[in-house]
Amino acid sequence: MKNTALIIYSLLLCFISCGKQARQIEFSGLTMGTTYNIKIVPSKATTSSIKLIKQKVDSVLISINYQMSTYLFDSEITQFNNHESTVSFPISNDFTFVVERALYWSELTDGAFDITLVPLLYLWGFGPGQASELGDVFPEESTVQKRRTHMGYEKLTTNKYYLQKKDPYIKIDLNAIAKGFGVDAVYSFLESIGMNNIMVEIGGEVRTKGKNRKNEPWMIAVEIPDLESTGNKITRWAVHLENKAMATSGDYRNYYEIDGVRYSHEIDPRTGYPAQTGVASATVIATNCMDADALATALIIMGTESGLQLVEKLDDVEAFLILREGNDNYRTIKSSGMKISTL
Repeated sequence: MKNTALIIYSLLLCFISCGKQARQIEFSGLTMGTTYNIKIVPSKATTSSIKLIKQKVDSVLISINYQMSTYLFDSEITQFNNHESTVSFPISNDFTFVVERALYWSELTDGAFDITLVPLLYLWGFGPGQASELGDVFPEESTVQKRRTHMGYEKLTTNKYYLQKKDPYIKIDLNAIAKGFGVDAVYSFLESIGMNNIMVEIGGEVRTKGKNRKNEPWMIAVEIPDLESTGNKITRWAVHLENKAMATSGDYRNYYEIDGVRYSHEIDPRTGYPAQTGVASATVIATNCMDADALATALIIMGTESGLQLVEKLDDVEAFLILREGNDNYRTIKSSGMKISTL
């Protein structure tokens, strides 16, 4: 999932005390082509320097970016993609962990989630550095299927220290899972230094622990896309998120239209074409953000029936889908345990 907004860097160090509300610390920054925002309600005994905490958060995110960004020529993922060989390629522990989890979701979704879809991203105009537009020629079926010959999650194997291609021309893209991993990594760091009431958000992917400064569960808004194609944010629902993670994927931020048909970056690896399931947005609640991130993407591809059937089989996972019906109408559907409030 790609957030293309360009937001001027801001750093907020806020100490808020209002009535019975507890003190809250907030800071934000840039990462992974988007923004991050952190909120902490510290205990009275907290002595940690907020400046040092932010420096550590930035360090964690910079490290992940240099591992998993396809926009950096010297990143770990770029080096792996340029390694056109079936010889094992040495990778870091974090990289191994994320790839193995991605392969887990590929198996569970019958290939709807597949990090090897890079040839299709470029074919449809959604590759790194491309302008999210198709150009003058609509891809022929033969071209689409030819690109798919150098794809397939089953052509990747991992062990603790190496990643190996069965096809030397396989390339991977972790954008649909890396932000969620980044959220989890920052969350784990804050937890490790004794922060028990936190909200971590990167590009709309969120994980919380404890309570907010009102001593209530964190309230996280769910936006609906402007279904008339402007991409504006409209908030109509909210989730009380306590010790959980939430991720949203949608077809409304990175797309183009041809003859009234929307083609988004949410490409079905099994067909080679942008998904046309009618799911405009998928929000997933899970115990960690990396899993929520991956599954939210998969649900856009899978559609309502098979997608929600999978969700109902999973422990501690819920989903909320917004379905497009025409240019300016929508309806919603959710899993049986999903709790969401209307604003």
